[in-house]
Amino acid sequence: MANQDRLTRIEKVLDYIHEHLDEPIHVTSLAEKSCWSRWQFQRVFGQTTGLTVAQYIRELRLSQAAELLLSSKTRHMDIAIQCGFDSEISFSRAFKHMFNCTPRDYRQRGKRYGLRTPLQYRRPNKTQTETLKSFTQIRIESRDGFQVQGKCDWIRGLLSSTPDFSERVPQLWSQVISEISTIAKGSRPIGIIDTQDHAKHPNQMLYWAGYLEPIKPSPSITFNGANPFNTRQLDTVTVPLQEYAVIPVYGKSSAVEKALEWFIYQWLPESNYYGVQGYELEVYEPDYDPNSPQSYMEYWLPIKPR
Repeated sequence: MANQDRLTRIEKVLDYIHEHLDEPIHVTSLAEKSCWSRWQFQRVFGQTTGLTVAQYIRELRLSQAAELLLSSKTRHMDIAIQCGFDSEISFSRAFKHMFNCTPRDYRQRGKRYGLRTPLQYRRPNKTQTETLKSFTQIRIESRDGFQVQGKCDWIRGLLSSTPDFSERVPQLWSQVISEISTIAKGSRPIGIIDTQDHAKHPNQMLYWAGYLEPIKPSPSITFNGANPFNTRQLDTVTVPLQEYAVIPVYGKSSAVEKALEWFIYQWLPESNYYGVQGYELEVYEPDYDPNSPQSYMEYWLPIKPR
């Protein structure tokens, strides 16, 4: 079977799921619509999406419920029924399992976090060389304010007429890794991009390369009796509370640009959110390798509901 035929079948099933979330959905009926046996359908669905059918439907329904808790005054029981649950008890139990809090607590906090959006198929362009995940699911997360220490520099981003980020950003990270990676061992690297307008630097953005955990000099690292790492020479940025769309990025660092293009030109215009100026985040795993096709990172873009 051709890969495109397989993806087309899964896309049709996904469309059906998205349009009938408030109704009972059975794996057997989905398998019939896909023209596979139940076992074949579940296997292909898992391989192409990374999720089980039941998990995907449950997370979408609960995310829809979480949005209603924040954007309306609808009673919990009515939200439960609207989102496909047969009782408030089963709804509350499933909600707490996914969000680690009750629907009441989620509403009282007033912040979006842990929301799943419908899977979308990312069609590769003709120049693409890396293998991308066929389907991508965006999360919606609120993140409290925090500080990061590192190094910063001005860059021109993806939408600039003369972008230079692909050269400037690796140079900055090379400097950070050579100077402070020893005392930040085990910490999660993070890139922070200030997309707000700066009068003295038109058409540029300020980029920070640093680590999420506070950086403290180690007394065991000395040179001629002195510690060579002076944290006072590091740049510090304070990121305020923001709401983000979280884009998963698999593969080499070059995959970030392609993921952003897909998000900006395809996902965002069709979503229920606006992109806003603020601080964008590149959150990496501690052992992230920009040249490895097995690497994983997340790109967090500030958003607000339409």
